[in-house]
Amino acid sequence: MPGLQSEQSSPEPPQSIGTSFNDSLPSRALRIFQTPRNAFGLFRRYLSEKFPSHDPEKHIDLPDLSEDIPTEGGAPDDFYPYPNASSFLLGDWYWNGGIQKSRDSFRELLNIVGDPRFRPDDVRDTQWRKIDSKLGMNNFDQENTADEEWLDEDAGWKKTLVSISVPFAKRQTKKPGPRDFVVGDLYHRSLVSVIREKLASPHDSRHMHYEPFQLFWRRPDTRDDVRVHGELYTSPAFLSAQRELQESPGEPGCSLPRVVLALMFWSDATQLTSFGTAQLWPAYLCFGNESKYRRCKPNCHLFNHVAYFQSVSHFSLRIVQLPFIYAFQLPDGFKDFASKHMDGKKPSSKFMAHCRRELLHAQWDILLDDEFLEAYQHGIAFECRDGIMRRFYPRMLTYSADYKEKYVKCAFPGRSSFLTQMQNYPGRYP
Repeated sequence: MPGLQSEQSSPEPPQSIGTSFNDSLPSRALRIFQTPRNAFGLFRRYLSEKFPSHDPEKHIDLPDLSEDIPTEGGAPDDFYPYPNASSFLLGDWYWNGGIQKSRDSFRELLNIVGDPRFRPDDVRDTQWRKIDSKLGMNNFDQENTADEEWLDEDAGWKKTLVSISVPFAKRQTKKPGPRDFVVGDLYHRSLVSVIREKLASPHDSRHMHYEPFQLFWRRPDTRDDVRVHGELYTSPAFLSAQRELQESPGEPGCSLPRVVLALMFWSDATQLTSFGTAQLWPAYLCFGNESKYRRCKPNCHLFNHVAYFQSVSHFSLRIVQLPFIYAFQLPDGFKDFASKHMDGKKPSSKFMAHCRRELLHAQWDILLDDEFLEAYQHGIAFECRDGIMRRFYPRMLTYSADYKEKYVKCAFPGRSSFLTQMQNYPGRYP
């Protein structure tokens, strides 16, 4: 790891080598600090007023980066919840070999039991039903879990009515003008409350990078520095956000260190059944100040559910030079509502596209509430676990979605500044 702790072999302290990455004088007195190379030839460059006092990688070890920790002698826990390798191989064949068994599946079974390393005594007393129950459990299976958790104040879930303003033109109706249509309820959490919960966590806060940096690699026999990319807090987007924040005017009378809190959003419509249209459209939030290796560990629970978007069913829409794309429909009663105000006329595809876009953005307008906008502009003052007060400024750096969701978000420009920025993304999507 390129953490500062791996550079103990070098007696050189971090050095200040300039005033900015491009040698242009910023509006604030920012300096560049460079760490010595570690054993792998990696070193960091920080742009800051002073060298960071907090290094999340200082006490990092292998269990912090991986779910599978190698042990000597192949301990029984390697096959948990199976007690040994023989029972694990049989269980793997049973669950992953398909529902309908075939000759190929039977041949795989023969290879397992015919292997010289297979021990019949190991599977004779295996409690298969108990193992299956453990495989089907998760950390959230609690006896007292009830539907009321949705609205439990401690869980932070809220229910907000979602409505959109539907425009009706003169050519569509004798009584033109906007009409409000109530779509349904949006279940969501306050983004600021999720942020405060994250900052207050004693376990997570020690893994947070408060200062982004550039990561370089240099061979021992050269002076050429090679830029290394791998984490969000070493990316140009994060560094640009940090520089913009540091060069902007601070809060009046506040001298607290200012930190960019990188928000990473995910959303993906999930089909709940093999047949029918029942589905959920959850939205997740992660923090880019933490390492991707921790985000990949399920037992870290770093993905925060923040919303379940309204989605009812799908429809097919043919676009020029594009295959069939699935977009999210409004409730079935919306067409009746639109036809009623259009004097019985059928709403056009462009009209429906506009309303679908309005539905998506109306839900994001609820998530991006006044409390969040206040935090975005003025920051959140918070005392960190190291005893230092810092002011955190949330910044949305990534939004990950599949192709059809990108189409819904990007094809129709909307009033939400966050979503309309995605339309200008220089990628392959519209």
